[in-house]
Amino acid sequence: MFQSRRFDPVFQRSTPSRPDLRRPRSLARAFAVGVSLLALAACGPATDELPEDAGLEETGGPVELLVTAAFTAVEGGGGAVGFLPDPQAPSLGLVLSAPRIGGLDLYDLDGVLKTRHTGERLSGLATAPNFELRGESLPLIFGAAADSQAVRGFAVVRDGAQVLDLPLGAIEPLDGVSGLCLMREGTGFVELVVLSTGAHAEIWRVRDAGEDQLSVERIRDFPLPAPARQCAAFDGDIYTASPAGGLARLTADGTLLADARYPAASLTIGEFNGTRLVLAADGNGETVDTFDAATLQAGISIDIVDGLSTPGVQSPGALAVTSADYGYTAYANGLLAVYDTDAGRLKVVSRDALTRAVVAAD
Repeated sequence: MFQSRRFDPVFQRSTPSRPDLRRPRSLARAFAVGVSLLALAACGPATDELPEDAGLEETGGPVELLVTAAFTAVEGGGGAVGFLPDPQAPSLGLVLSAPRIGGLDLYDLDGVLKTRHTGERLSGLATAPNFELRGESLPLIFGAAADSQAVRGFAVVRDGAQVLDLPLGAIEPLDGVSGLCLMREGTGFVELVVLSTGAHAEIWRVRDAGEDQLSVERIRDFPLPAPARQCAAFDGDIYTASPAGGLARLTADGTLLADARYPAASLTIGEFNGTRLVLAADGNGETVDTFDAATLQAGISIDIVDGLSTPGVQSPGALAVTSADYGYTAYANGLLAVYDTDAGRLKVVSRDALTRAVVAAD
């Protein structure tokens, strides 16, 4: 069985994570699960290998996926989610959350809040884990401060998870700021997709030019099919989410490639064993929905249900997926982080289990 340093193994269900009226479970199924658990207990010491069906259960409706762990609940409600992996020490990587009351929360892989950095409310996050500042590795975080119509920057000192306000040139889009995401990170520079309050987006480059603050430059701008509030970039394409306008896939210069009429409140994108998918949530349902990344054709829905001692995700809000190595058996190939608006806390799922779910349902 796999586990993190603190959380219990999660290859078994505990109490139902949804009312039985929504998806009844039979006594026969419960008995079968119980027999399986007894068989596992009798197999001797646990190994680091993941069973082929770990974390996956098909019911004829949404695919069920077992939650791996839940993070410490912190007052303030959850907004955007992000990652700050540590390539030198994967198990010391951090998970980010932008509380609705403002600022940044940094969690370790045990789900413990390491740092709360006070500040403005941030509606979008982008990270540059490998940024070199004046010859030193200094991970950067960027956030969209919609209330002040600005982009804020932060530097992270890994030792002690210290967060410092970053001296950043003024990023001033033509039509305000509603969200942002990372376009790409290169040697000495970062490019950000900045979403305006209207149906408009801009690409901004941030770099270290040796001055007192990081220099910024608008690279290009283009119209969007509809005003967007969230975005993600993958392999040169930009994906936007709008509760009113739906999902859209665009080239780096704004050419529309595909769209879907789905009221997306949040989205993320990843590749799972060669299958590239957009994962999205509408902010009101109980599942995470998937879409083919090329066509945005709807795929399966994923219901993140109870683990052994961790309740599942009742109402998925902000979400993000990474393939970065976060160490341990559970997170060596990355993880999915979802803010459960009902529970008021971040919950995570092993990317290995998520990959098996989407590939088996393909």
